[in-house]
Amino acid sequence: LLISLYYIRNPFYCRYKSERYTPAENPSQLNLFGAQDQTDTPEEADVAEKETITYERKKKKSNQKGRQLLANCDHLPVEEIIIEPEHEAGDICIGEEITDKLAKKPAKLYIKRIIRRKYKKAGTDVIVIAPVIEEPIDRCEADISLLSDIVVSKYVDHIPEYRQQQIYKREGVMIPPSTMNGWVHKLCQYMKHMSDYIKQKILESGYIQQDESTIRVMDGKKQGTHTGYMWVMGSTELKYVCFEYRKGRGQQTAVDNFKDYKGQLQTDGYAVYENIDKLYGDIAHFQCWAHGRRKFIESRGNDKVRSEYVLEQIQQLYEIEQQCREGKSTHEERRIARQAAKPILENLKEWLDKESVKVTPKSPIGKAISYLLARWKKYTKYTDYGKVEIDNNIIENAIRPLALGRKNYLFAGNHEAATNISYYYTVFGTCKAQGVDPYAYMVWFLSKVAGTKTTRIGDLAPDAFLKLK
Repeated sequence: LLISLYYIRNPFYCRYKSERYTPAENPSQLNLFGAQDQTDTPEEADVAEKETITYERKKKKSNQKGRQLLANCDHLPVEEIIIEPEHEAGDICIGEEITDKLAKKPAKLYIKRIIRRKYKKAGTDVIVIAPVIEEPIDRCEADISLLSDIVVSKYVDHIPEYRQQQIYKREGVMIPPSTMNGWVHKLCQYMKHMSDYIKQKILESGYIQQDESTIRVMDGKKQGTHTGYMWVMGSTELKYVCFEYRKGRGQQTAVDNFKDYKGQLQTDGYAVYENIDKLYGDIAHFQCWAHGRRKFIESRGNDKVRSEYVLEQIQQLYEIEQQCREGKSTHEERRIARQAAKPILENLKEWLDKESVKVTPKSPIGKAISYLLARWKKYTKYTDYGKVEIDNNIIENAIRPLALGRKNYLFAGNHEAATNISYYYTVFGTCKAQGVDPYAYMVWFLSKVAGTKTTRIGDLAPDAFLKLK
């Protein structure tokens, strides 16, 4: 009972736990606690034909002995420690026993000393010196390796600056809070240029997924914090993600972003997006089935029979998507495969129309049915397209680091800080989508960005770094 109350009182947990629907009863599974139908009498069972089934099973390799931790560590360097037993000089070594263990050396700070030598040309007064290495922050005492570690630890690993300062203090290095925060703030000028580039590329693509999430911000008030919003858009084709901070959740953000956009847009049922395709005729608006399904997951406590019926129908839609994913279908092949979803949707629509008049409109199941029916055309439109996903789960997964970050740093210091957070999340969110190591990318990016023109910032995008490998 206490565990149940915990989940009920923590909707944030409930939202981000797995929403995969599993039917309560599986017809292929025997019921251990209920009576089974027995059509054969004991006498008939005795004379029933018997069938022997044989199968082959691969034998486990004996040398593994259940140790799977090191199976994928061939890329790591090996440090050998040889332990000799007590023996005489003339003894002959007949073999050795080897034991591998995964080990770690704590990261160590060190001084990187750059020496630029001067030369005087023979027979002249001309002096030459090695050129200065361009750095992202002028006269900064921190190397790009340290700067990269600080921002990746903060925005990817969610370690606030004050905790990092404690870690460095254990190494005997005191980094004042104002100094570290100043470094992070100064790097934002480059993060902003990259964030603007990523956003522009997403808006130039033909298919965008859009969602938003909250972030608490200190705005000078004596009591409480301001609730700001991170508007998140992404391109599944480019594998780009863009975070944009705004103080509110009003329509102006959507108007600013999509007034010149032409293509497909997929969102949840938030009212700001409801009429966006009417305001801009070049936008084809799609709804997210994950949001519609969530309504029926939440209504199971109110009406289990109706809720699970709808969830079973939606599960059939996802099975079609799974088959396309496993078969690595092209967009056209997926569009053709989705024709099998149309009869399922037609039957579901007919059922929803009938049941909508049988339930209380303000009950959870009534609200779930109304939510789906009010947006039915936008929910079913995806079956005529192969490029559009069935849901917004890809962009929702991109938002999850923001939720983890909120638990660690709790709030942004001001609106400017929240805007800076959006720049870092844009770059590192795109790194994640591209499968790029954020630290390796940041070191490479900072080593080149000071000498790169703003108009060529795209040459330093995460996918450009990925092509170098």
